[in-house]
Amino acid sequence: MEFVLNKEQSMVLDFHKRFSVKIQTSPRLLDEKTTKLRHDLIAEELDEFRVAAHERNLVKVADAIADMLYVVYGTAVSYGIDIEPVFAEVHRSNMSKSDPEVIRAPNGKVLKGANWSPPNIEEKLR
Repeated sequence: MEFVLNKEQSMVLDFHKRFSVKIQTSPRLLDEKTTKLRHDLIAEELDEFRVAAHERNLVKVADAIADMLYVVYGTAVSYGIDIEPVFAEVHRSNMSKSDPEVIRAPNGKVLKGANWSPPNIEEKLR
């Protein structure tokens, strides 16, 4: 990849290189087979998290969270996306939800406030 990746994404890039997993060096869509693989891997790790959380097993929860991150970083590598600037932009947008006050859905999710500004993801993919 042509950009400087964060430590975690760099580690996953090493895995992709060693095991010949799809890597793109610039942001591009994937073929259907690789898209399905990435989707299935994310779903599998999410299911493992659900089971671990239901069992109230903290070790399994931590393992599932790490596995989800690993697979999501790998998905970014496969798509050729340096995820750190994208994540920072989403964070900026999320932080704007609290202005002027925090609004929550009944399930506790923080909702968009009056001054929320959407993330400019396209700019971060250039």
